[in-house]
Amino acid sequence: MLKRIGLLSLVLVAHVHAVTRPPGIFMQPDYNVFYKAGETVEMPCVADGSPRPTYTWRRNGIDFNPSGNDDRVVQLANIGTIVITKPEDKDEGIFQCFATNNYGRSLSISINLREAKLKDFEVGSDTRYYPDLGKPLTLNCVPPESVPPAQVFWVIKKPYGGFDAINYDARVTMDHEYRLRITNVKLSDRQGGRAYACMSMNGIMRKTTQGPQYFIEPQGSNEEFRPVEYMWASPEDHFGLRGSNFTVKCIFSGNPTPDVHWERTDGYPLPDRARITSFGMEMIIEDLQFDDAGVYECWATNTNTQTRVQRTISIRVESSPYWLLEPQDVEIGVGGTAEFNCLAKSVPEPAYYWFINGVPLSRITDDRINSRFKRPRPDRIIFDKVTREDPMVIQCNATNKHGYIWGDVFLNVLSEAPTIIKPPDARRVVAEGTSINMTCRVTGKPDPMITWYKDDQQITGGRYKIMRTGDLSIKQVVLSDAGSYTCEAQNNFNTTSASGLLLVRRKTQIEQAPLDLEVNAGTDAKFTCSGTTDPEEVDKILIKWLKDNKEISTVVQRMTTNQQDNSLTISGTIVRDSGTYTCIATNGLDEARASAMLTVKDRPDAPSKVEWQKCQDGNATVVWMPGSYNNAPVQYFIIQYNTSFAPDTWTFGVKVDSIYNTANVSLSPWVNYTFRVIAYNKIGESDPSFPTAKVCKTQDAVPDHNPRNLRTIGDRPDYLHIEWTPMPEIKQNGAGFQYVLQIKKIGFNDQVQPVYINDWRTYEHMKNTPGEVYQPYEITLRAWNSVGYARQDPSVIRGFTGEAIPTEIPTNLQVVDVQDTYADLQWDFTYEEINKTPTSIRGEFRGFKIQFWQDNNKANTLREWNVSPEEALATRVGNTFKVRVEDLLPLTDMQINVAIMNNYYVSQPTDAINLKTTAGFPGPVALFREINIGDNHVNLEWTPPEETRGDIEGYDIGYQIVKGLDLGEVQERDPQINDPYTTTTMLSGLLTHTKYRIYIWARTTKGRGEGYFIELTTSEAGDPQAPRFTITEVGQHHINVSWWINPYASSGTVVYVEYRKEDAAVWLRTIDEVLSSWKNITDLEAGTTYEIRVVATNGGVRRASHIEEVTTRGIDSSRFPQHSSDFGPEPRGYSNDYYDDR
Repeated sequence: MLKRIGLLSLVLVAHVHAVTRPPGIFMQPDYNVFYKAGETVEMPCVADGSPRPTYTWRRNGIDFNPSGNDDRVVQLANIGTIVITKPEDKDEGIFQCFATNNYGRSLSISINLREAKLKDFEVGSDTRYYPDLGKPLTLNCVPPESVPPAQVFWVIKKPYGGFDAINYDARVTMDHEYRLRITNVKLSDRQGGRAYACMSMNGIMRKTTQGPQYFIEPQGSNEEFRPVEYMWASPEDHFGLRGSNFTVKCIFSGNPTPDVHWERTDGYPLPDRARITSFGMEMIIEDLQFDDAGVYECWATNTNTQTRVQRTISIRVESSPYWLLEPQDVEIGVGGTAEFNCLAKSVPEPAYYWFINGVPLSRITDDRINSRFKRPRPDRIIFDKVTREDPMVIQCNATNKHGYIWGDVFLNVLSEAPTIIKPPDARRVVAEGTSINMTCRVTGKPDPMITWYKDDQQITGGRYKIMRTGDLSIKQVVLSDAGSYTCEAQNNFNTTSASGLLLVRRKTQIEQAPLDLEVNAGTDAKFTCSGTTDPEEVDKILIKWLKDNKEISTVVQRMTTNQQDNSLTISGTIVRDSGTYTCIATNGLDEARASAMLTVKDRPDAPSKVEWQKCQDGNATVVWMPGSYNNAPVQYFIIQYNTSFAPDTWTFGVKVDSIYNTANVSLSPWVNYTFRVIAYNKIGESDPSFPTAKVCKTQDAVPDHNPRNLRTIGDRPDYLHIEWTPMPEIKQNGAGFQYVLQIKKIGFNDQVQPVYINDWRTYEHMKNTPGEVYQPYEITLRAWNSVGYARQDPSVIRGFTGEAIPTEIPTNLQVVDVQDTYADLQWDFTYEEINKTPTSIRGEFRGFKIQFWQDNNKANTLREWNVSPEEALATRVGNTFKVRVEDLLPLTDMQINVAIMNNYYVSQPTDAINLKTTAGFPGPVALFREINIGDNHVNLEWTPPEETRGDIEGYDIGYQIVKGLDLGEVQERDPQINDPYTTTTMLSGLLTHTKYRIYIWARTTKGRGEGYFIELTTSEAGDPQAPRFTITEVGQHHINVSWWINPYASSGTVVYVEYRKEDAAVWLRTIDEVLSSWKNITDLEAGTTYEIRVVATNGGVRRASHIEEVTTRGIDSSRFPQHSSDFGPEPRGYSNDYYDDR
């Protein structure tokens, strides 16, 4: 009878009324539940369904009645959850919960309820180990039985109870079989005599147990350096389950501690989900996937093992079943077809088992069901022509050797009229160009047919699509889509509808898009953006900014937005600010986006992992890993080194191109080197890398060379003063360094005794030579260390003892020629004394010294002119030397003498001779300024030059227009100023409101001197004043007009004269006068009356004076008779033919 109830519903479903539903468990325990004896444990089981389901349990396949066990086990009211208080070991078992109502039965997964346990370690005696320093050591651990598996770790016991957990590192670690592995023993492993112990901890039991104690007593005083050797690794053939965190480990011994690395042997990179932990020894692949399968290799090296020591581990990936297509609840109307899928994947492949109300499908004998069930594939069943009596719960189990997954879903058969449970929005506003769904969610069985209308016209095809949910999808809305939309739902029992209004706005657009920017780190970057939208929504438009598609955090104070211009400013940019910045213009309906790239360039990051791979034969090979170039490509690397001689000083080693990450550095013998690398790009240099951890030591050798710059210094009479450049420690190439000095006087065969100098810092040697002045010696200096003399030939020079004042002086000093600033001199000196030993020069010939000064003013004007040996010898003729002396004072009475020089002394000079220089070019005026600026003239003032260098004859003035950086052609005032005492003038004829550069030069008979200029701008055009004038010197054919104007007026300094015959219509005019205050008008007719007026102008405005009349002298020839008829009738006896036209 129970079986029958589980298969078929016993209550008929009403026609269109209350909704019933088979049960479905939605809360249940995990597959495994652990408890501690005596502590309450709970197994939840809660289901939904209508009517409310009842609950039963099975334990180990047998019906289990919680109330049938003592009061320790209870089932909570109205749900299936059972609670066991004070559980015991007898309560263990496989439990399963069942939820049942009139329409089916739902089953939980099978739950394994187990009591948590942790046994003690087997009792063992303490063990002591006596390993040699540098050798590996293993401490064993066999954990006791634990449910669930315990956490195992190693500790150091404290003397008076308690323990300290061991902090694992690259040298000390634990393998996956719980053994403690020490890759090389150190003195610190003694731990002050404290014991090592293995601990096992069960979290459910909240209990810890301790294994046997181990003591380590390291032996020896020096660590043994050992190559890398295999110590322990995960199995060579290892499998993991998909989705798990899969761990493999390799441990290698050796001293120094090996560096462990991982890679795939198939050429693929390690998975992105792989993490290298335990200081390189362990690889964890999180969320293991099938494509992670393959052969992996762990390998290790140390400084004593350049070749790899390696292990390979083949990883296989299997899996328990997981869903590809999980079963789903089905609710359909009468007559429909229900389909259930249960598609899973696993390795090995899963087997599928189907159940109905908990009964295997293969054991169902009801023909009404069997005839309508189809199973086209193991993972799929179909139930057609459903009736109101067919509600049920269907279970699917997909299983393999690694586990199973359980699907529990129901089939519910309904008959109801359509109801619109989510109608279209009454009023919806959208933007054109967007795609929308207008909602119409409907219930009803059979499933109602959905029809949509727009403005009473049925919608079909095109951009419109009715979704399976009943919603209307409109792709790329246009303005004409606005209107009233109606959703209609219809099935066998009724028809219903609902309507909504759709309003379409014009889409939002970006008006001004941000532009790509490239900036240097530390500077500001600013993006600007603006947008437009529909007039109805313009008050809602808003500009937002994203960086790399993420909203910019307000916490980042360096990034600020300006609401006035919608700009985004990034202050003090850093490399991390580089990225894509997106401007979003939105009105809440739609949005427009525009993006720009910000590239922040900065100094490169410091290189890392700097080490040397070879240190021998005078070279070191340095390798490194470049740091980030920070958007400005690295141009080159500089390798620097320091030495034990100067540990705080880093020295340039070599420069290499950016395409390399290795370089060869030349080394000196007997030096300890440490290297570092600096990267350079166009922004600047990186921070230095960390120095190499290992020291590069070179072997000793003989010195490469002897001391350089060996020389004598003649600064001290009676001494042979020898100097050289010391050889620093880095050039000494070995211990016991010495200088070996040999001194031999030329011309003497005395036995030479070497001088040994042990202090390498010594740079000089003084030998007392009483009474010897500039005497030659042969000097040899060699470098020596404990390996031997330098391989270079000895440094040998010819040196001299100290110099003294020359005893011979030049004679017969004469002036050959003299000009304004130079004079040609000649004198006599015995040429044979040069380069002679001994010599009256008493030292090396270094030329002549000429002194000159103004007569009677030697203290203030004395100057010296040194003549080099090369210059002196180049002009020598016999014993006569000729030289030109420059920088003399023009137009000056001067005195000159000459003396001979060696390196440190000057002879007595000759008697002074007199000369007088000619006039020269004058210096600049002492002061030059404007005292008035008009619209087309300026008034200038100056003071004479401080250095006239001759008699001033006058001053020249020039001017040019200045336009920005361009200078116009220089024009000169005409006439120039020829009065040497004039210190003011007016420059007229300039353009209004124009910038000028005005020059002035003083002038002597030699010519123009040094110039002086000022810049000024003429004023805006003013209002000229009409000049007053007079007329003088009236002749037959000319008159002279003189006028008076205010030279300091602001306008009207350009003047011309207009004139015409009396009663004539047209005025004639003279040329503009910019300097003169008079004008002589010629070519006038004799005895003729003229009207005269004077006009002042500034180029734009003219002002004319009153008109005056003047009559030229003589008779107006225009009134003479031109024809005989002009005389009237001829008197008797006369003829007018004489006056006929000629």
